Amino acid sequence: MLFALSAYKQIFDQLIDFYRKKMDRILIALRIYPGAIKRPISGYPNNKIELVSLSIKQLRQSLKKYDYKIILINDGFNTDELNLILGETRSDILEIINTAGIGNFSTFELQIKKLLEYPEFNYLYFAEDDYLYLENFIEKNLQLLNTFDYTTGYYHPDYENLNLHKSFSSKENCPQISTTCSFWTKRNILLKDANRLRMYSKLGDLGFWLLLTCSFRQILYRFFICLRSPNELKLCSRILRTLFVKGSKFFYSDTRKLVASYPSTSTHVDKKYLAVGWLQ
Repeated sequence: MLFALSAYKQIFDQLIDFYRKKMDRILIALRIYPGAIKRPISGYPNNKIELVSLSIKQLRQSLKKYDYKIILINDGFNTDELNLILGETRSDILEIINTAGIGNFSTFELQIKKLLEYPEFNYLYFAEDDYLYLENFIEKNLQLLNTFDYTTGYYHPDYENLNLHKSFSSKENCPQISTTCSFWTKRNILLKDANRLRMYSKLGDLGFWLLLTCSFRQILYRFFICLRSPNELKLCSRILRTLFVKGSKFFYSDTRKLVASYPSTSTHVDKKYLAVGWLQ
């Protein structure tokens, strides 16, 4: 009897372990393209091939204890350049998609499509090639995904510089209304929100994030904030378009929670947009 119970317990533990490992699997859709960085951070390469290689190296260093795969969307590098970028990374590549300079909007749509094609992965990362990462980037974002629907390692300087974003809450675990196109989510969330993310081509990143994180009333409130802020007037037309789309297509959609880790665990490589709290 005791032997049978022990055998059942072992089988049960194996099933739990199998399920846990499946739920912890990470899929990254990484977009790369040969466009130059306008204002590279001092001390880092301004050659795009070297910069992309460094970005991937740091990302892989953060991933070393996790079960993950990468879908690479190459929007313009030739074969020789791609070989220089990948090196030993090829073992982590699930799929390489070569596109002929189709641009930001189309490659973002492709990210959504490809991330949803693999149901065996639970944690999903929309990655771009112009970010740097700390070693705790993955760990911190996965922890935050236990509480939030979307996370980013990039604490954007706009959070402190624009009235649109300013909050009286502590920086740590403070909900945000938008970020860039580099972010984390889970499969079940992306399945529900894909149509709102696809509005990127019409509304830009601020627009699709407002559709996700704000109600109609909250978007209207943000419009009036920008209307009273001379330096943010240029955002008003975009917010108005978003308000129209929210009211006509997504009025009853769920409001999502987004957070940016602080101190930052990743940063944009353009020094104008260096992450707040970046420690390197």
